[in-house]
Parts: sequence; C-alpha cells; structure tokens
Amino acid sequence: MERRKEEVSIWWKKVGGGSLRGVFDGRKQIIKPNQKFKAKASEISMNFRDVVIPLESIPGVVTAPNVPDPDIKAVEVEYKAVERKTKGWFDVVDKNGKVLNEKALKKDVAEKLVKDLAE
Repeated sequence: MERRKEEVSIWWKKVGGGSLRGVFDGRKQIIKPNQKFKAKASEISMNFRDVVIPLESIPGVVTAPNVPDPDIKAVEVEYKAVERKTKGWFDVVDKNGKVLNEKALKKDVAEKLVKDLAE
C-alpha cells in the first residue's frame, strides 16, 4: 500500500480588485481584496496566482534565487525638422520617418518642438 503525504494548508493573500469565489480548505468561501485565507496550493488555480500570493513558502516548490534583471539600455530618440514640398513649412519627424505634427509648422515653431521633444 502506498502512503501519500497530506498537503498542508498555507496562508494566502488576495491582492487586486474583485472577489474570488471557490472552495478553499474544505469550505466554500468568497475572498475579498486584501483578505488573508488558508488554502492548499492545489486549490489555487495557476490562473489566479497573479491575484493571490502566498504568504508562506509552498511546500515542495523550489523557487529560483533572486536573479538581477539584465542591464536595460535606453534608446536614443532622434527628432528633426524636415521641410515640406511647399516652401517655408516644416514637419517634425522621428528617426523612423513618422510625422509627429498634424499641421505644417513654420521653421521656428518646428525647431522649438524638436528642442522640447529632445528634453
């Protein structure tokens, strides 16, 4: 005959909005936001693990050590004023060539917009 280890109930906390309904620790319950409750890990679906967090370590689950995030480098944004086909009117475009203004601008206004966006 095979013996099984009985699963242990641990404390959980409901984060986020809305209520969570289900059978936890053998009882039908409605869990409100920020409420603490006891339940077995098998009773909490993986779909709800983003709104229900364990307050104790889950038995039998090995968590990865805290791995630092990789260095994230900011992307330089480039804006420039480009003259339209009609003389004296300008568009402000990004490095991909997307026009950022709706209406044509005079040269001084376009250059001011480029300066403001670069900051």
